[in-house]
Amino acid sequence: MADILISSLRAHQALLSGASSNIANMNTEDYRSIRTTIREGLMGSVEAATARTETEGVPTEGGHCASNVELPQEICDLIRAQRGFEAVLGAIETREEMLDDLMAVLTR
Repeated sequence: MADILISSLRAHQALLSGASSNIANMNTEDYRSIRTTIREGLMGSVEAATARTETEGVPTEGGHCASNVELPQEICDLIRAQRGFEAVLGAIETREEMLDDLMAVLTR
């Protein structure tokens, strides 16, 4: 179970990292945003797949393209990452409480 929680933390870290990078580079010419998808992996683990988008931003006068970062999407990804971290923290706390209760029963 602990390895599933750790994989979930890593996946949400990848989501947070991608969204943060996109926000930091939203005014950089020719920057293509990073998209992270989170899915279930083997044995219940959580996996993150990260890739650059193929679409370009709007052409500018200098012959370059504006970044294709959409701030509302990045804010949503930050919120998803936060909620994911909160959910994992809740699961860790519940697991610790269950183990404490088990130890209390076994030591009686």
